[in-house]
Amino acid sequence: MIVVFQDTARALRIAEPALNCTFSEPMIGLVIARDGVDVGAVILNGYTPGCNIDLTGVGRGAWTPFVVRDIARYCFARVKRVTARTSVRNEAAIKSLTKLGFKREGIMRDFFPDGDAVCMSLLRSEQRLIRL
Repeated sequence: MIVVFQDTARALRIAEPALNCTFSEPMIGLVIARDGVDVGAVILNGYTPGCNIDLTGVGRGAWTPFVVRDIARYCFARVKRVTARTSVRNEAAIKSLTKLGFKREGIMRDFFPDGDAVCMSLLRSEQRLIRL
């Protein structure tokens, strides 16, 4: 069984080494666990009340439709736009985000320690993941 729960410290222990970066406050960390084992994490930061929240996710095999809907429900209850960034080399993530309705907005040069990022966004008014 997969569960998503808030535990910022635990989420940071998963995300920061995986991405070779550090996150600064304010933020919220969500952990994705399968059968009691941590398989992924989501860091929500860059929060502008009512407007935008940045989503950074890590974990292979953690992104089931249930998990994505749970995270979308959490975000879109608070903001009208979710921004996601991933490495330009992470073709699987780009494909998944596109399937979920995220639109590619551009390239952020030298965003990650190891290179460029693709910036993508999903608007509450365009999303088809949850019923609002």
